[in-house]
Amino acid sequence: MSAMALFAREVRLAWAGGGGPAGPAAFNLAALALAPLAIGPDAETLAAAGPGIITFAALLATLQPAERIFGEDVADGTLELYALSGVGLAIASLMKALAFTLAVFWPLPALAFLGGLAYGLEPVSALVLSAGLLLAAPGLALVAAFAGALAAGLKRAGLLIALIAAPLQVPLLVFAAGAGRAAMDGTPTVLPNLMMAAAFTLAALVLAPLGAAAALRARLE
Repeated sequence: MSAMALFAREVRLAWAGGGGPAGPAAFNLAALALAPLAIGPDAETLAAAGPGIITFAALLATLQPAERIFGEDVADGTLELYALSGVGLAIASLMKALAFTLAVFWPLPALAFLGGLAYGLEPVSALVLSAGLLLAAPGLALVAAFAGALAAGLKRAGLLIALIAAPLQVPLLVFAAGAGRAAMDGTPTVLPNLMMAAAFTLAALVLAPLGAAAALRARLE
């Protein structure tokens, strides 16, 4: 099986087996709708808290389906087939994470833009926040995939994935939310925050598949 064939297979499975982006998008929208109940209806407070709440809702949306990335492969023996194929576990992990991002998490930037407008951000600030989340979403998914590989096959893996992944995902939230906040305040740190979000995602693109492969290899031994 080639890497592209594996990628196409994982995209189809992510759409068919887990409903595609419907679950994470609904989870994201629920978090955005419920947050104002806790912080109050004041427009200035909502606008100030908006970038942080929106990016945190995206983090929750990436954690919600992360158990599926490798859990089913461990349960049905697919993981052994990947290990025996010529692709290698690192490339297989990368293809699975990218396919999951493409199939499941693509609505997150659009929801960030709409959420920014709903929280009272100016359209330009909401667009910058959406761009930050567009750069951060693959990194969030890759870190979630790494945590999913560490917890694959364990009971209550969802809680363990959250405990592993959330601290590693916080820098991405800081940079994405910081870009939106900088656009709101008119400070010149928009581009540096976007560049840091992109740099973190690129680092996760290299390191997360290697870590996931090592975790999966240990699971097979």
